[in-house]
Amino acid sequence: MNPLFIKSRHFFEDIQPEYNANLNLVVVTHLLDMPTCYLDCLERFGRVSMVIPKPRSIDHNTLELVEKKFPVVIKKRDHLQSPEVAAAILNDHVPTGDLIIIDIGGYFAASVSQLPEKLHANLKGIVEITENGHQRYSSLPELTIPVISIARSPLKGPEDYLTGQSIVYSSEALMRQCHHIMNGGNAVVFGYGKIGSSIAKALHAKNINTKIVEIDPIRAIEARSRGFDLIQKDEALQHSDVIFCATGNQSLSNHDFSRIKNGAFIFSVTSSDDELDLKRADSSFNITPVTEHVSQYERLGQYFYLGNHGNAINFIHNAEVGPYIYLVQGEAIMAVDYLQNHSLEKGMANLSVAQRRKLATSWLAHFG
Repeated sequence: MNPLFIKSRHFFEDIQPEYNANLNLVVVTHLLDMPTCYLDCLERFGRVSMVIPKPRSIDHNTLELVEKKFPVVIKKRDHLQSPEVAAAILNDHVPTGDLIIIDIGGYFAASVSQLPEKLHANLKGIVEITENGHQRYSSLPELTIPVISIARSPLKGPEDYLTGQSIVYSSEALMRQCHHIMNGGNAVVFGYGKIGSSIAKALHAKNINTKIVEIDPIRAIEARSRGFDLIQKDEALQHSDVIFCATGNQSLSNHDFSRIKNGAFIFSVTSSDDELDLKRADSSFNITPVTEHVSQYERLGQYFYLGNHGNAINFIHNAEVGPYIYLVQGEAIMAVDYLQNHSLEKGMANLSVAQRRKLATSWLAHFG
């Protein structure tokens, strides 16, 4: 076995909480081409009652392996928007005991306010890993349970940075398959958050002319201070050869697609339903596959290219971020342990600095 995976198993064994026979875990997760060390650790201190793979990041060999160990239910996020549907699925797999959901992308945000009263189990809380999910839960008028978010944890920063690097790697690979390169063209990054800023830095390091579209004035100032020119959306669409969508909040609307420069490439860092309003574009443009992961959209002489059907392009190449993924998963494990052993007030919550330092010390002992 790869030494990295051996170290990951030892790391998870080092941080795993004490076993609780009454604890049930429902886990939304990516199933990439790697061992199931994370899920195995969760099973050692609770019962993994259901795994919900993210549909657009499933390695089929890994899926087969996980299905032999855990109950697997493949659902898109919009399938779980109805409280009745979400509750029925959860009740089928968790008929009793305590329940904690580990979420990626706010799968249960639309239904969470009504879930506690509809479940057979005691929903103790949710752990959310991503910024998209954080925004979905925090924007709700009221949360009826505690939600521990690790999306903005400093321990997630390295993964976000390396995700940006992997996005650029994948974008170059996809463009080269179409006999295009970025050098000599103009690139724009929509959103100068943690991943968007990493994409911009990687492009700048490759001497690619890169500009930023950012509606948040604080982030806009940060981008400007790093030497990036700010650009308005209309100008960016008309003059950019490569467009990176990294806002998590619909970078491009249906109206925007008609203004994109001919021959431009569009790449997303997350799911298409988060970044792109593709429903009407898919019906109004002629779509032609160019390669396995790039499609050409054409209408009335205008054309552009879309990577991975508008979904995160780094998953094409397994979204590698090295051992830093275990740091994020480790914080999720620590958050579950904190939820099961403390009576938290309803609403958004975070782990403490002391808890994160303890986790970071353990990670450094294994990977440092």
